[in-house]
Amino acid sequence: MTPTDLRRLAATLDAGVTHHDDPAGDDDFVAEILEIARETGAPRTRILRVVADALDANIELEREAAIAATSARHSAFVLTALPAFTLIVTELFGMHALGFLLGGPIGWLCLAVGLGASFGGWMWMDRLRRRIAAPSPATGILGDVVAEILSVTGIRADVENSLRASGERWGVGSEWTSIVDIRATARETGIPVSGLIRAESHERRRLTRFTVREAIERLPGQMLIPLGVCLFPAFVVLTVVPAVAGMAQGFFRSSS
Repeated sequence: MTPTDLRRLAATLDAGVTHHDDPAGDDDFVAEILEIARETGAPRTRILRVVADALDANIELEREAAIAATSARHSAFVLTALPAFTLIVTELFGMHALGFLLGGPIGWLCLAVGLGASFGGWMWMDRLRRRIAAPSPATGILGDVVAEILSVTGIRADVENSLRASGERWGVGSEWTSIVDIRATARETGIPVSGLIRAESHERRRLTRFTVREAIERLPGQMLIPLGVCLFPAFVVLTVVPAVAGMAQGFFRSSS
């Protein structure tokens, strides 16, 4: 379910609509959230809205990462394909660059070096693009759910096991360790535990957002390195050198 669906479900439950035997439908994630609320006695609608707010932030960041990675992939494709396009243009203008590349040892060497550099540049850029790791949509949600539960009730040992298992299924199992540590600290200091856990979840999302956006901002500058080291030399040996050599060969033929 999307955050909007979760809020709609919360509004439906608030209105007392009970004609659905299973309000979560086939969504295992929502079913787990509702089951946790049922086991703890926490208000289902409040839990659903908390989860919806957290998902909103995580999905927005995930979308930013996906757009940046896709843009980088398209840029890498265009830059890698540029020599091939330029070769076609040189043939149309009668420079015979392709004939030079296929017509002798020097051309074969240029072709091998250019293709190797192009492939290396593509792989390098692709590796840089993959550094923008999309965050888990569930980042911080386990802490938000636990904080909401603890703000109204306690958590039994069997429910703790369920929460730990849910965190592992959502891909955020490490968050449970932080929650346990925070609860221990709260018991020692007397500080309200729900506020500490909620702050930890907020900080976790903030750090994730900072890491992803920093990677997005650094990507254009990083892509200049394979452009200069691999793709520009590939363009030169695949297009400039063959075009000049082809024009020179044509000039000498016409002179003779």
